[in-house]
Amino acid sequence: MIHDLDAEAIIEVFKRCEVNYVVIGAFAAIAQNVPVAPTMDIDFYAAPHRLNLQRLSNALNLLDAKIRVNNLDEGIIFDRSPLFLGELQVLNLTCAHGEFDVLFKASGFQDFEELEKRSLTVVVGRTETQVASVEDLARSKRAAGRIKDLKVLHIFERFLNDRDQGHGLEM
Repeated sequence: MIHDLDAEAIIEVFKRCEVNYVVIGAFAAIAQNVPVAPTMDIDFYAAPHRLNLQRLSNALNLLDAKIRVNNLDEGIIFDRSPLFLGELQVLNLTCAHGEFDVLFKASGFQDFEELEKRSLTVVVGRTETQVASVEDLARSKRAAGRIKDLKVLHIFERFLNDRDQGHGLEM
C-alpha cells in the first residue's frame, strides 16, 4: 500500500477511539517549524497501559492497519489484539491513509506521562493533536545515537538556541 500520507485521517481515528498518544519524530518537529526534511509517515508514541492498548487495537482495526514491509505494497495482516500489542516496542504500519509507526518505547522517552505533560497542541488540517516538544525530540535524537539522528541533531539544537534567544530561525 503506497499512499500519500493523510495524517489527519489517521489522527481522527486515533482520537475517535480515544487512543492516548503523543506524535513524535519528524512530523512533530515540522509541526513546530523545525526545518527538517519532510517525512513520509507519522510516528505515534502510545501509552502502554491496558485500556489504551484496547483503544489502540480498536483504532488499528478501523484503519485496517497492516505491518509495513519492503517490496510488499499491501502489507501483512497481523494480530491487533491488546495482548499482542502489549508485547511490542514498535510497529511499522500501513493503511489506506498512508504509513505510520506506533512506538511503546523509544530512546530518550522514559515516561509517557511526563512526555505528554510537556507536549504541545497543534492542528493538523482541522484536527488537534499532541506533539512532543522540540526539547524532547532533540533528547530522543541524542539518546538514539543513530547516524541519521545525529546528522539532524544540530538542526534541533540551532532551532532551540535561536528560539531561546528570542529570534526566529534564519534561512
